[in-house]
Amino acid sequence: MKSDHIHLRYLNPVHMKIEAEPGIIMELADAFQWKAPNYQFHPKYKARVWDGNISLVNRYTGIMLAGLAKRVKKFCDSRNYGFSFDREFEYDDVNEDDILKFISTLDIPEKFQSRDYQIESITKCISAKRRTLISPTSSGKSYMIYVITQWFKNKKALIIVPRTSLVEQMASDFVSYGFKGKIHKSTDGLSKDANIDADIVITTWHSIDNGKYKVPNNWYPQFDLVFGDEAHTCKATILKSILEKLVNCHYRFGTTGTLDGDPLNEATIEGLFGPAFRAISTAELIEQDYAPKLKIKVIILKHSEETRELAKGLSYADEIKFLTKLKSRNNFVKKLAKTLKGNKLIFFKLVDQGKTLYDLLDDNTSPLYIIDGSVDVKIRENIRHAMESQDDVILLASLGTTSTGVSINKIKYMIAQAPSKSRTTVLQALGRLLRLHPEIDQVYLFDIGDDLSYKKKENFTLRHLRERLKIYASENFDVEINTLEIK
Repeated sequence: MKSDHIHLRYLNPVHMKIEAEPGIIMELADAFQWKAPNYQFHPKYKARVWDGNISLVNRYTGIMLAGLAKRVKKFCDSRNYGFSFDREFEYDDVNEDDILKFISTLDIPEKFQSRDYQIESITKCISAKRRTLISPTSSGKSYMIYVITQWFKNKKALIIVPRTSLVEQMASDFVSYGFKGKIHKSTDGLSKDANIDADIVITTWHSIDNGKYKVPNNWYPQFDLVFGDEAHTCKATILKSILEKLVNCHYRFGTTGTLDGDPLNEATIEGLFGPAFRAISTAELIEQDYAPKLKIKVIILKHSEETRELAKGLSYADEIKFLTKLKSRNNFVKKLAKTLKGNKLIFFKLVDQGKTLYDLLDDNTSPLYIIDGSVDVKIRENIRHAMESQDDVILLASLGTTSTGVSINKIKYMIAQAPSKSRTTVLQALGRLLRLHPEIDQVYLFDIGDDLSYKKKENFTLRHLRERLKIYASENFDVEINTLEIK
């Protein structure tokens, strides 16, 4: 092999080996090295025995995740290195006309019309045999997953979702598309049988491996294809453990509404599933009428001097607790919710605040529901359907149970009063608002920020609001900002 050449040796669906001169492998290891998230808090970093860096290339063996092959190609191009690869990395010859002809054979009901970006996304996934598909809310992600699983109909499929409620939702979507095969759902417990009698198994990351309890190793080889839905929600160590054990899954696809922006996390997800491809942006969905028009109304609550003095010097966690117990703030949320006419979703972080708001809003004037971790998955599904058939409903929901993936198509207003600065959390939560419904063409997000600044020192949640404003600007959302004094 030439000294300036890299060859990718296919080892298995998870790993490949870099065959190159040792110096080039070291160079590649440096190029695929990033700081670990929150590295500065790790005991080894504090003890100065670790520099906080993690490389996705083993400097001694040259082994790395197979999904990063395309990134290695770009590395070679940037340095004018020669590049070659085993045939397992070759793309299949599939075009969009092939996909359209195939979809016409599936007898999918006419109301589910294929969109251009869906056909392009499906083609990209099938031809590459592995992809990380970035697909925002209202883009028809379950439809794309369904078509891909049917293309590989002779392959036993594993679909992994973040929550049990989404197991039911995904299975229900498949049936609505016309699926007639056998689906095994894990809502009542995941079968640990090494040969489950089903064409498709739909389960949660947590059901497979929660860090303590996990399915046996001989359970994994029965699958030929895996879909990791909302892959960003799974802890990296568990995600890696699960994907590495699926040794027969030559077809692997990850889907997510948004990646978190951390380069190591994004590279790891791509390494496990395949190169990222953005199907369409949220702004483009709205522009093309695949999602309702969105207006974001930011309300900065400027608290009284007395309140600000009480909150001075609080840690982030204590500031959150302080705000959730603040009577004037909770009354404002109540008044806002009762003023708005139409179905409303109010997110909360802490269970106690959810209960407080429920008691405040429970006056028998409109339907009121609450979802947190204690609510059974079947009851959650009943609430989801109730919201689509009723008017002027108020749903209180914890971010942990409802911010990702859950589809409720008749929400006109969302009140975001649980502060966050995470791009993933913010955009996933916002996605609950962007479902099409024939009665709704405009939706509104009320983003509540809190000014508890004392003298010249800004409080945590006000700083987090500034981060959310940056996210909204990057997505080209329509934003209006107002300040309201509150006592």
